[in-house]
Amino acid sequence: MKTDRLKKEFTEFFGAGREPEIYRAPGRVNLIGEHTDYNDGLVLPIAIDLSTYGLFRLTNEDKIRVYSENLDKFEEIELANLSRRKGNWTDYVRGVLSSLESRSKTISGFDLYLSSEIPVGSGLSSSAALEVVTAVGAIKTMNLDEVEDLDLIKLCQKAENDFVGANTGIMDQYASYLGREGAGLLINTAEPSHKFVDLGLKGYELLVIDTTVSHTHDDNEYNRRRRDCERAVNAINESTAGKTLKSLSDIPSEELDDILPQLEESLANRTEHVVRENERVEKAAGFFQQGRIKEVGELFFASHDSLRDLYEVSSPELDYLIEFARAEGIPGARMTGGGFGGSTIHLVPESQMDEYLKKASRVFEEEFEITPDGFPVSPSDGAKFQN
Repeated sequence: MKTDRLKKEFTEFFGAGREPEIYRAPGRVNLIGEHTDYNDGLVLPIAIDLSTYGLFRLTNEDKIRVYSENLDKFEEIELANLSRRKGNWTDYVRGVLSSLESRSKTISGFDLYLSSEIPVGSGLSSSAALEVVTAVGAIKTMNLDEVEDLDLIKLCQKAENDFVGANTGIMDQYASYLGREGAGLLINTAEPSHKFVDLGLKGYELLVIDTTVSHTHDDNEYNRRRRDCERAVNAINESTAGKTLKSLSDIPSEELDDILPQLEESLANRTEHVVRENERVEKAAGFFQQGRIKEVGELFFASHDSLRDLYEVSSPELDYLIEFARAEGIPGARMTGGGFGGSTIHLVPESQMDEYLKKASRVFEEEFEITPDGFPVSPSDGAKFQN
């Protein structure tokens, strides 16, 4: 059992003492709704059955000792210097703890052992899972005042935005914390609010294929797309009398034909993607609930085409896998995550899963001399106590 192994390894690393408490937070796959979350739009992610585990044990020391099993790296974080950035993996932990300190004024020393099943750089939100498991575990371990769900999600997002410097939206932390087994989360990021969507996947599975081409969310290109959207909002408000858009998601689709000619080409493309992607998310949620997987798949393909052509965040490796999916006749596939590498999500009939994955892996490796990592994922529960 994984938790038994982790407890044993915790004791071997940090020494004997009180048994640690184990918490876990899952990664996420965004089914549809890409680059809409920071535009106050709609997204439809799931929490997945791959998680980051955190083992916590209070100490009497004035520091936090943290070890990453995956990186095989150890650091000590002095309580007096929680807000000091290091420019490495511990900034995700430091950012969360610094925000908790600003709320509670009291942070105690503890040991933290981290182990993750989520491939880093795959677009499956390993960073959000790390933030959420740190927040949930630290609050419980130190017996801090409970934090409301949305406040905890925003606290983790703030750590990534302001402390790490990755200008992401709220979706990743939201899905990792509030996911539900068997369901998608239809999130309106403007409010933010959500409702659960029965995915109606009878006879189909969700397959992730990780290109293993690494990307990071603090890449200049990712942040540039966000600035493009802000520039588009400002340009529309300046050129259209009476317009007071807060985000591109405020634009009704019927007004696009009048608005797009006012913008330079790249900003028009970003704007069209966001408005049409919101429409696709809303339609996909309805089709999922009706079990209309063929129609969902068509929206997946359309989403990918828009991300490739209008938002320009795809890559040759991602595009290759989507064209393979089309050629194989499966219902749908698209890139998932921020782009510039990472993963694709495929809707595959259960009966074809093994053969489809084998063939996709073989032809991808022949094309790029890279071995992809493919695995089915299931909609799973969000963060929780694991012992």
